[in-house]
Amino acid sequence: MPQVHLNSASEDAETLRSRLDKWFHGKGFRRLSFQKGKERVATYSMGEMITFKLTERAGHATYYKEAAGGALIVFEVAASDAVIDYDGYCPLLLFGIWEKKLQFKEGAGALSKYRHEGYGIEQQFLAFIANV
Repeated sequence: MPQVHLNSASEDAETLRSRLDKWFHGKGFRRLSFQKGKERVATYSMGEMITFKLTERAGHATYYKEAAGGALIVFEVAASDAVIDYDGYCPLLLFGIWEKKLQFKEGAGALSKYRHEGYGIEQQFLAFIANV
């Protein structure tokens, strides 16, 4: 999980979390509220429903956004006074039971354009937090 140390600790953790929340919402992400540590998110692609199962990560806010082909882009983010921990990935549920987290990938092929899209958003996120 990448960890970014901020250049200045001028903001308290609550203000930082609020700024992160605004940034993600501004990019079209939704914050997920978990029930009993698990949640299912459904998307639609070409008239078919695709379901993803996400697991809550303690101490992290989970943001998700629908991507190309009905895929999901997910960020799990935790912020303290001078450090931001995050994990960005595209979830995959194989055979309806096996969860896999696909990392973002620059230049991903046509069948996984969502991974390239996630990579672009991750770069924007890193640029944002570099200026916090």
